Amino acid sequence: MPLSRVAVAAGYPIDPASAGGLLANWGFLAEPDLPDRPGPAWLLVAIRPAPTLRHFDPELVEFWVTEQDRGRHAAITHATQMPLERPFSWGLIRIVDRLRVSNEYLTFGGNLVADTVEDAVVAVFTSPAPLLRRGGHSQAWDPPAEWLGAFFGRLLLAVDYEPGFEALVAAAEPLARYAAFISDCTARYRARPALRLGQPDMSALTETEEGRLRREHPDAWAAGDRLLTASRLAA
Repeated sequence: MPLSRVAVAAGYPIDPASAGGLLANWGFLAEPDLPDRPGPAWLLVAIRPAPTLRHFDPELVEFWVTEQDRGRHAAITHATQMPLERPFSWGLIRIVDRLRVSNEYLTFGGNLVADTVEDAVVAVFTSPAPLLRRGGHSQAWDPPAEWLGAFFGRLLLAVDYEPGFEALVAAAEPLARYAAFISDCTARYRARPALRLGQPDMSALTETEEGRLRREHPDAWAAGDRLLTASRLAA
């Protein structure tokens, strides 16, 4: 019997068969996203052989993977050979329909499992860190997504100019990348009181997350600080 969404949100494992039950009336589902909860998070996508015309109908999922310490694009369609299991990397996940309309997420990386369930290809992206909505056809932006997009842009600059940085960030755990983002945000707010006053909710969120990560995931926090130092992003 498929897991309920409540059970999945509480941290129970989820596989493509269970996800297929949750996606019976949907093209994709995701939980949680900041500021609701910091994770763990999941994104479920059903790619069917023909559009249902009842909801957003994915035909393609694009994401990033790491091969030989370098990032490259990857994709899943209904024609992709199944089953599939592999890590996915940090960056953008784009869910695209037949009209090239998309819904987008920003991720710190995690694990992907996909398989055929009845007549659909069902992909399950899971991560110990949050997924952030980056807008699209069916959803708005999460408040921190604009900051995360800018942070990822600075990481890409570091990839271009800092020797060995791409391999370093590729080898990092998702929670370490998330910790680097939170550390970068809190440092910028502390250095700019006017910014902190103008964005009190975001400032409070990053302060809370810094405290939680330091307490519950000290190794990830330390690894995140090393990423910032290596990329010269520390404020």
